[in-house]
Amino acid sequence: MIHTKILLVASAMIMAVGTTSAQEKPSGKLTYIQDVGPIVKKYCLPCHLAENENPSGLALDNFETLMKGGEHGNTVVPGKPNESNLYLKLLPNPPFGKQMARNRRRLTEEEVKTIFNWIEQGAKK
Repeated sequence: MIHTKILLVASAMIMAVGTTSAQEKPSGKLTYIQDVGPIVKKYCLPCHLAENENPSGLALDNFETLMKGGEHGNTVVPGKPNESNLYLKLLPNPPFGKQMARNRRRLTEEEVKTIFNWIEQGAKK
C-alpha cells in the first residue's frame, strides 16, 4: 500500500517536471515573423502550401493562412497551446492523425518549446 502511494507521488512529480520544462517562459515576446515562421517554413513547407492539396486542407504559407486553420479546426488558439493543433500535432501521440512533420525530420525540443510559448503568449504576428 505504501509502495503504491510512493509510486503515485513519484509519477506525479516526474510528469510535473516534464510539463514544466515544455512551458518555460522565454525572456522576450515571441512573434510569428521572427520566431515561428522560420520553423514552419523549415518543417511544414512544401506539403502545407496553399497551392498543394493535402488531406487536412491546411495551408501554412503565412501567418494569415496558419491562423485560418484547416479541416480539423483552428490551427492556433491564442493563449491555449494545448488546444492548438499546430502544437498538438508535434507531440508523439496527437489527438488525431500522425505526428508532424511526416516524411521529414522532427522539430527539436527547443523548436517545439518556441511554438508552445508563442501560442501561450497570444500567437502574435
